[in-house]
Amino acid sequence: MKLTITRFKNISDGTIGKFELCEADEKSLLSGYTLEPAGEDCVTPGRDLRVPQGVYETAWEYSPRFGLVLATLFNEKVSKNRRILIHAGNYPKDTLGCVLLGAKADERGIYDSKKTLEAFMERAKNKPLTVEIINKGV
Repeated sequence: MKLTITRFKNISDGTIGKFELCEADEKSLLSGYTLEPAGEDCVTPGRDLRVPQGVYETAWEYSPRFGLVLATLFNEKVSKNRRILIHAGNYPKDTLGCVLLGAKADERGIYDSKKTLEAFMERAKNKPLTVEIINKGV
Protein backbone atom coordinates (compact mmCIF):
# COMPACT_ATOMS: atom_id res chain seq x y z
CA MET A 1 0.00 0.00 0.00
CA LYS A 2 1.28 3.47 -0.84
CA LEU A 3 0.39 6.97 0.35
CA THR A 4 1.54 9.69 -2.04
CA ILE A 5 1.64 13.28 -0.74
CA THR A 6 2.21 16.11 -3.21
CA ARG A 7 2.94 19.38 -1.43
CA PHE A 8 1.73 22.28 -3.54
CA LYS A 9 0.97 25.38 -1.47
CA ASN A 10 2.53 27.32 1.39
CA ILE A 11 0.12 29.03 3.78
CA SER A 12 0.80 31.01 6.94
CA ASP A 13 2.78 28.62 9.18
CA GLY A 14 1.92 25.54 7.08
CA THR A 15 2.24 23.56 3.86
CA ILE A 16 -0.81 22.13 2.06
CA GLY A 17 -0.60 18.99 -0.05
CA LYS A 18 -2.86 16.50 -1.78
CA PHE A 19 -2.76 12.84 -0.81
CA GLU A 20 -3.80 9.61 -2.46
CA LEU A 21 -3.82 6.22 -0.77
CA CYS A 22 -3.49 3.36 -3.27
CA GLU A 23 -3.29 -0.41 -3.14
CA ALA A 24 -0.26 -2.16 -4.63
CA ASP A 25 -2.09 -2.36 -7.99
CA GLU A 26 -2.47 1.46 -7.86
CA LYS A 27 -6.23 1.28 -7.25
CA SER A 28 -7.15 4.47 -5.40
CA LEU A 29 -8.67 3.89 -1.95
CA LEU A 30 -8.82 7.42 -0.53
CA SER A 31 -7.76 10.95 -1.41
CA GLY A 32 -7.79 14.35 0.24
CA TYR A 33 -5.47 17.02 1.60
CA THR A 34 -2.53 17.16 3.98
CA LEU A 35 -1.19 19.84 6.27
CA GLU A 36 2.40 19.92 7.48
CA PRO A 37 4.60 22.52 9.17
CA ALA A 38 5.87 25.46 7.14
CA GLY A 39 9.42 26.17 6.19
CA GLU A 40 12.21 24.32 4.53
CA ASP A 41 12.54 20.56 4.61
CA CYS A 42 14.44 19.63 7.78
CA VAL A 43 15.90 16.50 9.37
CA THR A 44 16.73 18.10 12.75
CA PRO A 45 14.44 16.87 15.56
CA GLY A 46 12.41 19.31 17.66
CA ARG A 47 12.21 22.13 15.10
CA ASP A 48 8.53 21.75 14.03
CA LEU A 49 9.53 21.91 10.36
CA ARG A 50 8.36 19.55 7.63
CA VAL A 51 10.36 16.44 6.80
CA PRO A 52 12.27 16.30 3.50
CA GLN A 53 10.59 15.04 0.37
CA GLY A 54 11.39 11.40 -0.30
CA VAL A 55 10.21 7.86 0.40
CA TYR A 56 9.39 6.77 3.94
CA GLU A 57 8.61 3.46 5.57
CA THR A 58 6.04 3.35 8.37
CA ALA A 59 5.70 1.60 11.69
CA TRP A 60 2.30 1.34 13.37
CA GLU A 61 2.90 2.46 16.97
CA TYR A 62 0.76 3.47 19.91
CA SER A 63 0.76 7.23 20.58
CA PRO A 64 0.06 8.05 24.25
CA ARG A 65 -0.73 11.66 23.23
CA PHE A 66 -3.55 10.59 20.90
CA GLY A 67 -4.47 7.28 22.54
CA LEU A 68 -4.32 5.56 19.13
CA VAL A 69 -2.08 3.35 17.06
CA LEU A 70 -0.80 5.67 14.31
CA ALA A 71 1.62 5.47 11.38
CA THR A 72 5.12 6.74 12.22
CA LEU A 73 7.25 7.82 9.24
CA PHE A 74 10.98 7.14 9.00
CA ASN A 75 13.79 6.60 6.50
CA GLU A 76 17.60 6.77 6.36
CA LYS A 77 17.52 10.57 6.95
CA VAL A 78 14.63 10.84 9.43
CA SER A 79 14.84 8.62 12.51
CA LYS A 80 11.81 6.76 13.81
CA ASN A 81 12.62 8.43 17.15
CA ARG A 82 11.60 11.78 15.66
CA ARG A 83 7.98 10.49 15.88
CA ILE A 84 6.61 11.94 12.62
CA LEU A 85 3.01 10.74 12.87
CA ILE A 86 0.00 10.83 10.56
CA HIS A 87 -2.82 12.19 12.73
CA ALA A 88 -5.86 14.50 12.86
CA GLY A 89 -5.79 18.29 13.17
CA ASN A 90 -6.98 21.33 11.28
CA TYR A 91 -4.49 24.17 11.61
CA PRO A 92 -0.71 24.64 11.40
CA LYS A 93 -0.49 24.84 15.21
CA ASP A 94 -1.79 21.23 15.30
CA THR A 95 0.98 19.74 13.14
CA LEU A 96 3.74 19.46 15.76
CA GLY A 97 6.09 18.40 12.96
CA CYS A 98 3.67 15.72 11.73
CA VAL A 99 1.37 15.09 8.75
CA LEU A 100 -2.35 15.87 9.15
CA LEU A 101 -5.05 14.47 6.84
CA GLY A 102 -8.28 16.20 5.79
CA ALA A 103 -11.02 16.24 3.14
CA LYS A 104 -10.98 19.99 2.36
CA ALA A 105 -8.39 22.76 2.45
CA ASP A 106 -8.17 26.55 2.33
CA GLU A 107 -5.75 29.34 3.26
CA ARG A 108 -6.07 28.56 6.99
CA GLY A 109 -5.79 24.76 7.11
CA ILE A 110 -7.60 21.49 6.41
CA TYR A 111 -11.02 20.25 7.49
CA ASP A 112 -12.95 17.04 8.24
CA SER A 113 -9.67 15.74 9.61
CA LYS A 114 -11.02 13.23 12.16
CA LYS A 115 -13.34 11.68 9.58
CA THR A 116 -10.54 11.52 7.00
CA LEU A 117 -8.11 9.97 9.50
CA GLU A 118 -10.75 7.36 10.43
CA ALA A 119 -11.23 6.49 6.74
CA PHE A 120 -7.44 6.25 6.31
CA MET A 121 -7.12 4.00 9.36
CA GLU A 122 -9.94 1.70 8.19
CA ARG A 123 -8.04 1.09 4.96
CA ALA A 124 -4.39 1.17 6.05
CA LYS A 125 -4.00 0.39 9.77
CA ASN A 126 -1.45 -2.32 10.54
CA LYS A 127 -0.76 -2.95 6.84
CA PRO A 128 2.62 -2.40 5.17
CA LEU A 129 2.62 1.23 4.02
CA THR A 130 5.13 3.27 2.06
CA VAL A 131 4.79 7.07 2.01
CA GLU A 132 6.21 9.18 -0.81
CA ILE A 133 6.37 12.95 -0.29
CA ILE A 134 6.86 15.18 -3.34
CA ASN A 135 7.51 18.94 -3.34
CA LYS A 136 5.76 20.61 -6.28
CA GLY A 137 6.23 24.36 -6.28
CA VAL A 138 6.91 24.71 -2.55
